[in-house]
Amino acid sequence: MERCEVKRNFRNSRVVSLVSVGDGITSTLTFAAACASAGITVLIGNDLNNCKQNHCTRFETATAMAFLSWFVATPSFLLNFWTLVSR
Repeated sequence: MERCEVKRNFRNSRVVSLVSVGDGITSTLTFAAACASAGITVLIGNDLNNCKQNHCTRFETATAMAFLSWFVATPSFLLNFWTLVSR
């Protein structure tokens, strides 16, 4: 059985730039959605005082999860961007 060597570079600049741009857009949109959901939660909870009818704990939990997903997605963008810039 012969061994075949495949010479590939996993740090292709085109692929890294596409992934970095995609992660940046995803991170920005996730942050915008988290901020918008926080604004709606504050509007319903504090300004309208209408928490009993609208399930504020569910809205607050969804807002916290949106910020958590942004917090998790941002390092991916930063590391991919650093890989792209450090070439």
